[in-house]
Amino acid sequence: MDILETDTRYRRKNTADAVSRALFLLPFLASCGLYFFLWLPEPSWLSAGVKALPILSLVVFLLAQARRDGAWAPSALGICWGLLFSSVGDTCLVWSLFLPGMAVFAGGHVCYLWALGLHPLHPRLLLLGGLAWAGAYGALWPCLPPGVHVPAVGVYGALLAAVGWRALAHPAPRLAAGAGALLFMASDLALALDHFCGRLPHARLLVMATYYAAQGLLAFSAPRVRPRPKET
Repeated sequence: MDILETDTRYRRKNTADAVSRALFLLPFLASCGLYFFLWLPEPSWLSAGVKALPILSLVVFLLAQARRDGAWAPSALGICWGLLFSSVGDTCLVWSLFLPGMAVFAGGHVCYLWALGLHPLHPRLLLLGGLAWAGAYGALWPCLPPGVHVPAVGVYGALLAAVGWRALAHPAPRLAAGAGALLFMASDLALALDHFCGRLPHARLLVMATYYAAQGLLAFSAPRVRPRPKET
């Protein structure tokens, strides 16, 4: 009976903890609302700051989480670094610096891969990720200008697909990471299609809505350092 009571208390604590974490995401949601409400023209330093604010609020969310726990979970630290890279990449894209922005975002995806790890492998998901990468790259290929863009987009797309593979390979508690990775892929594909292949209707709205949702889910999926429940 004591073991059952301990397990029930632990589950209630986990539920309360999830609700508390969701409340700490309110600054992120508010800053996303501010971005879409202001809808500032680009480029400008003000628009760059407003665009990066939701991502930086997620960094603060993870910092607060680590402070409450008294330590960093290694994968949470990797996601935090990925968010910092992303905020720099956002600034590059405000000024249409596509290649530098892509390079910085690639660094962010390396951080996400570090956070997600390589186990379990799930080779079938790897195959699906490879097929998704091949399909997206094939759609973009006719639109890419000759030169460095051809290999750069290919390598970046492979990194993005790898993040999706690793996020989806985790068991059910990491479904938020899987959903975030898929939304990131959708956001970047829409951005690339709009940039290289012609204007997409409402491209900026589509790209930013899926991008912010992706980053929010990835940050929320970051595990915490938790003490094990005491057995009585």
